[in-house]
Amino acid sequence: MSLTTAFISELIRAANEVERLTPYEISRLLDRSVDTIRDMRRQTGIAGSHRARDVVIDLQVASARARGLSPGWSLVPGSALRDS
Repeated sequence: MSLTTAFISELIRAANEVERLTPYEISRLLDRSVDTIRDMRRQTGIAGSHRARDVVIDLQVASARARGLSPGWSLVPGSALRDS
């Protein structure tokens, strides 16, 4: 299994257990997504974009915001806050 395939599997597992993810885990997954996209772009010869609409920029912003979440946050609407 390639590193990219293994990472995609990890993302799917995380998506199925989103209510259990900590802000750190969310940020780490988003940062790894950025690294994976950049690596795949390099491998295929696709130039990176520094435009405001580049998904990598959006993922970096989301990662920074995730780091700012409080430990008892909840992504699932209507769910009780988890114990940290």
